[in-house]
Amino acid sequence: MKEYLAEYFATRGRRSTLWVIAAHAAFFAALLAVMFYIRWASEIWPTPFHFPSLLMVAALTMFAAAGSVTMEVATKAVKLEDKEPAVRWIAIAITCWLTFLFLEVVEWVRLVYLVGLGPKTAFGGTFLALTGTHWIAVCACISWMTMVAGNTRKRDAVTVAMYSHFLVLVWVVLVFTLYFTNADLAGV
Repeated sequence: MKEYLAEYFATRGRRSTLWVIAAHAAFFAALLAVMFYIRWASEIWPTPFHFPSLLMVAALTMFAAAGSVTMEVATKAVKLEDKEPAVRWIAIAITCWLTFLFLEVVEWVRLVYLVGLGPKTAFGGTFLALTGTHWIAVCACISWMTMVAGNTRKRDAVTVAMYSHFLVLVWVVLVFTLYFTNADLAGV
């Protein structure tokens, strides 16, 4: 177990990435605490997620997990003599995360325009704050992946893979705390 964990502390960049992950984890935890407080203080709290939107959440989760797994495969491919497989795996990870971003925008449009829970409502504001900050973090991760794909020999692919894994973990927490707790499956 020590050897496995030692890989994540091996370089200065990886240790810095762990600090960035810790800061982002504290930020997301604070946003979740605000959401739970606003939910507790609100008299009316909607349950806008039904079975079709939970299917969309399942698709989002699958694309996020696929992006993270393919980035992990890319970290193994970087060690090969030929750099093309690593670049190809990173490109697949970027595509998975871009699909995730697109589907998240589709979910926002459904929630804001079709359901009417925009940023001025208590639920809409907290939902968009949580998913919006995650969306921005995914954009940063995609940019980081693009830089690593540009030069896989000089840039550390493990650092961006660590951040990608963290974003999947945050997404899973959001699924359980934001989507499942606000789901109405009475009509299924």
